[in-house]
Amino acid sequence: LIRMQSNGNFAVELVEDSIFEWYVTIEGAKGSFYEGEKFKLRFHFDHTYPMSPPEVTFVVKVPGWPAPEVGTKSASGDCPSQAKGAAWPESWGMRKHHCPIHPHIYTNGHICLSIIYDDWSPALGVEAVCHSMVSMLSSAKEKNPPADNEMHVDSGATSARKVTGWDFHDNEA
Repeated sequence: LIRMQSNGNFAVELVEDSIFEWYVTIEGAKGSFYEGEKFKLRFHFDHTYPMSPPEVTFVVKVPGWPAPEVGTKSASGDCPSQAKGAAWPESWGMRKHHCPIHPHIYTNGHICLSIIYDDWSPALGVEAVCHSMVSMLSSAKEKNPPADNEMHVDSGATSARKVTGWDFHDNEA
């Protein structure tokens, strides 16, 4: 935690002063669809960490951040997760959230990325996961939600860990 704070790549804060739950702010890389946008990841650690991965999700509604402007052609830039002038087409849905619009990120914050599930290694840490998230965002070929986003979100799955059947078929992420 101290090392992550001191290197300046990511902003880390404890949620309610608990060492078991962190918010980490990541920023879209220059030259990517997400340049100039910020997102918060929630890390929840249980007693099995580091042998088991932390639960990692994007924060859907960041306290203190204004809501993104959905259904707009040119955003004001007031919301940190929406670049100034960015469009939010109706095809992305009308749910207001602070998650990145990405083919592997659901609007309820769930992330389809194998290293936080099946391919977890105790050698990985929070910083490695954050770098992987920025890399995943940077590799996007389009800015669209997952094809099954509405179905997944409407299923009511509240814990990303309890989701079964992730299909890690895209080696690009």
